[in-house]
Amino acid sequence: MNIGSTPKIWSSQNDFRKGVVLILIGAACFSTKAIFVKLTLAHGVDAITALMLRMLFALPYYLGIIVFSPSITLKNIKSAPWIKLLTIGLLGYYLASLFDFMGLQYVQANLERLIIFIYPTLVLLLGAWLFKRKISKPQAIAVAITYSGILIACVSQDFDFNSTNIGLGIFYIFLSALTYAFYLVFSDNLIRQIGIVTFNSLSMLISIIAVLIHFGWIYGVNVFHYDWQVYVYGFLMGIIATVIPTYTLTKGISIIGSSNAAILSTFGPIATILMSYFILHEPFSLTQGIGTILVLVGVLFLGLRGKG
Repeated sequence: MNIGSTPKIWSSQNDFRKGVVLILIGAACFSTKAIFVKLTLAHGVDAITALMLRMLFALPYYLGIIVFSPSITLKNIKSAPWIKLLTIGLLGYYLASLFDFMGLQYVQANLERLIIFIYPTLVLLLGAWLFKRKISKPQAIAVAITYSGILIACVSQDFDFNSTNIGLGIFYIFLSALTYAFYLVFSDNLIRQIGIVTFNSLSMLISIIAVLIHFGWIYGVNVFHYDWQVYVYGFLMGIIATVIPTYTLTKGISIIGSSNAAILSTFGPIATILMSYFILHEPFSLTQGIGTILVLVGVLFLGLRGKG
């Protein structure tokens, strides 16, 4: 062995930690969505319109990548398993987002966060059931720690279980978590088969088209009558909360796998809590602080223990 060569085990650990960093960046960027949505809704825009603007501003980037990126060739696209890709595209950023917004009509945001982040557990269970993936001890410990943090952070306020259609809202949020879990579980093999950039660009393009068709079916094609701030927030959602995190998440999944990625993504709601405090000036309680620390401990534990 050359004296200056890097041992394989160290290279593997460094790659895993690179994947951890990418997933955390993606989770933090995705968590900005809630902030931008709140800012957008303040201008009288509903959730479906906000989702449409997010996708509309992201559309040129994915089209540009498909057309001009050297990473995507005609061979990649021809070999794409289109039925699987279409299904995953509809699950990931169309149906999961749609169910989430539908559920938010009936439940409080803090209850929504608590329900939606059962998806890491669903990813682990689906992976073990469908693909016989073993749940490692570090993964189990990280799940326990991070879920404890989420529970503590989310129960700092009382849930209104007496509101109308609370059961329907919980059902929709659970469907959102389930569809997103399926998206993550089935992404692994497709990413390896057609490549990171090809998978991400095509699956996102499918989701964007579905959202635009849905909006057009309900509201028509006139999208130029909102306050100018709405378009600014829509642009920021399209780039910061969509383009950047979809690529960092996909790259991270290719390195550390969907199960580890799902666990690390629990950093998302904590990032939302912190940004809500600093940007929207919402209250930050002691229990939220304790929950934040626990989630960070769980994320750090998984990152330092490697693949487990």
